Amino acid sequence: MAKRISTTAMTRLKAEERSLIRDAPDCGFVATPQLDRTGAKNYGIWDIYIKGSEDSLYENTVLHAVIEFSYDYPITPPKMRFISKMFHPNIYTDGKVCISTLHVADDDPSSYEKPDEKWTPVHSIRTIVLGVISILNEPNVVSPANVDASKMLQQNREEYNKIVRELAQQENVHK
Repeated sequence: MAKRISTTAMTRLKAEERSLIRDAPDCGFVATPQLDRTGAKNYGIWDIYIKGSEDSLYENTVLHAVIEFSYDYPITPPKMRFISKMFHPNIYTDGKVCISTLHVADDDPSSYEKPDEKWTPVHSIRTIVLGVISILNEPNVVSPANVDASKMLQQNREEYNKIVRELAQQENVHK
């Protein structure tokens, strides 16, 4: 069954799809709506395939993630999670991605995130995925989602790099 989204969300996501198709070769990722059982596009859930950046721990790999859009997107941010198993400070062990741009702006004084780093409706699939590519290459250890990965990165970078490289090769969807 297709994920239910508003007409506004549908219009916006179709426009984003056109933009992504036009710019696909230069993005470093591919994003497409999932297909339902009848073959119709489900704009509420998208498959994301991220090509590992050159000279990174993910080089020569393609990782699979999913973005799920809320009914009232772009007012409310979507949720992103990796299907490919990941070991990374900013990705929970269940694959859920933790980046500022996917967080709702609030008045939490204890938050290290600046309000202008959080979700606004100007963000898009492109800005979300480019943000994820950025944290894959430069993890944020200030507020980790995966404490074990964060500790290892800070205390034993060589071992961290080995684990991440091996896992990326193992989870590569384009072998």
